[in-house]
Amino acid sequence: MGNLESSTTKNIDIQPTVKSVISPLISYSFLFWVDHIFQTLSDMKIMEAVRFVMYKKLLFWLEAMSLTGNVYKAYLILKKALS
Repeated sequence: MGNLESSTTKNIDIQPTVKSVISPLISYSFLFWVDHIFQTLSDMKIMEAVRFVMYKKLLFWLEAMSLTGNVYKAYLILKKALS
């Protein structure tokens, strides 16, 4: 996300223009996906998508959370997802 060369770059060293690549809509989706899942009917396709993200894209999600200064919320979101 943001065409960063390495995931080891510290957030403080990342230019604000790179951080602005993450739109408000994307920020909303990675902050509130659990709330929306709980408001939908149980559906196998949705659960397959959640499993895919959690097993294949979790680190990308955490990086996006970190870039936007929301990584501290990740624990609470995952805890809610498991409840």
